[in-house]
Amino acid sequence: MSPRTTQRPQRVRAAEPGTGQPSDFVRPKTAHQAVAEAVRRDISSGRFPPGSWIVQENLVEMYGVSRIPIREALKTLEAEEHVTYVPHSGYRVAQLSLEELQEVFRLRAILEEVLIRDGMPQVTDEIVEQMREQMAEMDRAAAVEDLVAVGVANRRFHFLSFEASRMARTKRIVTQLYDTADAYRPLYAHLMDLTKVNTEHVLLTDAMANRDVERAVALNQQHRAHAIDNLTEALTQEQAESTS
Repeated sequence: MSPRTTQRPQRVRAAEPGTGQPSDFVRPKTAHQAVAEAVRRDISSGRFPPGSWIVQENLVEMYGVSRIPIREALKTLEAEEHVTYVPHSGYRVAQLSLEELQEVFRLRAILEEVLIRDGMPQVTDEIVEQMREQMAEMDRAAAVEDLVAVGVANRRFHFLSFEASRMARTKRIVTQLYDTADAYRPLYAHLMDLTKVNTEHVLLTDAMANRDVERAVALNQQHRAHAIDNLTEALTQEQAESTS
């Protein structure tokens, strides 16, 4: 499916001619922006795992665009450190060490706490209900062993915990950190205790419903610590197997 049919356009407030009053104007994404978003999604879902090569001809066929937006998109993704360029060979998905990934999670811990604290006064019952809906979506995906869908719903759930924050720049940074870490989620998914994950999600949602910011922050930190433990175990095992 072409990414141009799946990406959300940007909505800009423009002035009505002769009135000075703003009106809704939809500015479509450029082809290279759409491709960049599609590749980010495929990296975070595990379709393009860390260290794998990005073959431009394959992207042309997959996304139904020419090579020019593909090249522009890859340059954008290189600047964002999602991919790296190897001279005379091409692009490959960035591969991080365990120490680098632990740093990513530490940064998320710091920034998500800031966002949750900033957003809690604006949390609505609708946001809480959406969090419960994402928990139900995770249950449905887990029932059919669709780990990609589990990951998507999990990410939406956590983003809802700071949805009400007004700190747009910080949200963008956190989004990039999630993109980086989600590429490794398939590596440790088999170690996840989904029953424990669901229990922690219920507790976090209850804290949000009660507008209990201290408990929400503490539960979020605890929840992330378990993910770090699973990632550390998986990468340590992988490194041991590669050197044996």
